Amino acid sequence: MVLAAIDLNADLAEECGDDEAMYPYLSSANVCCGRHAGGVASMKKAVDAAVRNNVVIGAHVGYEDRENFGRIDVEMDYDSLRKLTFDQIHDLLDVVNQANAEMKYVKPHGALYHRMGNDPEQAAAVIDAVAEINPELHILVPDTEIIKSAATKAGLTIVHEFFADRAYLPVGTLVPRTVADSVLHEADEISDRVLEWLVGGEIAANDGTRISVNAQSICIHGDTPGAVASAASIYDRCKSAGYEIKSWLAS
Repeated sequence: MVLAAIDLNADLAEECGDDEAMYPYLSSANVCCGRHAGGVASMKKAVDAAVRNNVVIGAHVGYEDRENFGRIDVEMDYDSLRKLTFDQIHDLLDVVNQANAEMKYVKPHGALYHRMGNDPEQAAAVIDAVAEINPELHILVPDTEIIKSAATKAGLTIVHEFFADRAYLPVGTLVPRTVADSVLHEADEISDRVLEWLVGGEIAANDGTRISVNAQSICIHGDTPGAVASAASIYDRCKSAGYEIKSWLAS
């Protein structure tokens, strides 16, 4: 894998991290649309910060499940999930339009993100809602055939990401958060993994197996303790190694 630039994104506006300190290191912001966390005030603050820091804005949509922070599967039929996704994107669009800004992509959150990877109905519901609003919006999703098929049918562009602060299973999916050491917190360890991946496109899974990760963006979770230090470490070390931190959507 040969890259001159790489996107660095974070999940923000969830009211559980030091978002303001994250923006200088990011090129993309996944702005929570107020259902799994946050709200209109958080969205406005996030959009304003993204504009000030020249960070690309994306809609972070999830299950309407604040109790579990959107990280537990919710059984929903196609129509209900499509409407939920549609409404969330429009909620953020209202804020973005008021700020004379632009939304360029959509990223599902938590359990919905992973459920889409193996559930054709839920994948189609989210992707079809995005396509109905604007087929030019990209969608940041897992690298699975189910999602690729739904996106191709809807005419959407899909983008994948490398999770800097999460451990991987040998099959290439994330270690569940219920398992010990599934979330990484040490900034140096996290940036080491990022540079290792950038150089060779591979990292070690939690059992030591070498796995390949196809991605155009790096994700750091804004709610993870130490997220600011990790984002800064990734940013500084990538720049020192000759990589530009830049959204794949930046003009």
